[in-house]
Amino acid sequence: AVRPLHPAEQRARFLVLPPLIEWGAAGTYVIISSQEGEIPLIPESPEWFEWFRTLSSFRFEGKCGHFGTTRGYKLRPTRTWYAYRTIHQHDYKHYLGVSEHLTVAHLEAMAAKFQSYVDAL
Repeated sequence: AVRPLHPAEQRARFLVLPPLIEWGAAGTYVIISSQEGEIPLIPESPEWFEWFRTLSSFRFEGKCGHFGTTRGYKLRPTRTWYAYRTIHQHDYKHYLGVSEHLTVAHLEAMAAKFQSYVDAL
């Protein structure tokens, strides 16, 4: 017999996570979308920077740590991004820059900054 889904499981079926940029086991960055699967983008290519224009948020899991992002909004989406992470019940948020600055090195530097807060505790 099939057991009924718990309400949280029912909600999770419809959950759309922001895309993930992840340092993969093969030693390269992989971009994964919960809707599209793996997205074949080369980091720092023109398509990479263009892709950020289509997003409202994304997640990053690099060599140095991880964080989430959100796009800046005033009355409409802007080119600015903010990185955030909760560490020991404290919310941290930092300005990440504009889409054109979202290089792998820049994302890794932000991941390392958040990780330094973990290491300092």
